[in-house]
Amino acid sequence: MNQTLTIRLGEQLAQALREESRQTGLPRGELARQALEARLGGRAKLTVMRRHFGAVRGAADLSTNKLYRRIWGKKPA
Repeated sequence: MNQTLTIRLGEQLAQALREESRQTGLPRGELARQALEARLGGRAKLTVMRRHFGAVRGAADLSTNKLYRRIWGKKPA
């Protein structure tokens, strides 16, 4: 189902949209659709990864891991 959305743009954003439309030859509506899809379409990817956030145990900052600091400070043989 197609739906219509009316939005108000500030002068700078409206000018940028007009300029992009002129340069690309794409209608302003298509550019707005692409921008919305890019913004909202990325959420699906983040949602997939979100379940893995915090799944790894250990120090959040490796500088607090004394063993890591000792190994990192050694010169290669």
